[in-house]
Amino acid sequence: MTDPKTLTSVAEFHKTFQHPILESPAIPDAKRCELRVSLIAEELKELEEAIQQKDLVEIADALCDIQYVLAGAVLEFGLKDKFNDLFEEVQRSNMSKACKSIEEAEATMQHYKETKGVDSYYKEVDGLYLVFRTEDNKTLKSINYSPADLKTILSAI
Repeated sequence: MTDPKTLTSVAEFHKTFQHPILESPAIPDAKRCELRVSLIAEELKELEEAIQQKDLVEIADALCDIQYVLAGAVLEFGLKDKFNDLFEEVQRSNMSKACKSIEEAEATMQHYKETKGVDSYYKEVDGLYLVFRTEDNKTLKSINYSPADLKTILSAI
């Protein structure tokens, strides 16, 4: 399976229809920002409606449209050349929420119990240990969680 070339495809659309593509990271004018937010909201509403109607074709259409609008926002905010690094950093951070050992999982459980009074449990998934809040099965971050450092990537211009 290959990844879709969303940024490249949407850039072609933006060029054809003369929509902005910034070459370096910046925040567009307020009117363009409002448009971006309203486009995302509109597509999200379509997804909600498609889910309520249990219409898989419309769900797929809405998801593709959301991806399209998000890729357009990446281009319009001038993040095209940085986006892969930004996404990889978010992925690294998100994966650091998992514990690498039983000991880390138990220490994470103890941390949440002592600092927040939260009961939790862990389970092994694909060689990692995930800690869940007992009350609602929400995933809890490992004590070794490492937040995404997007600022460093954006400042390396």
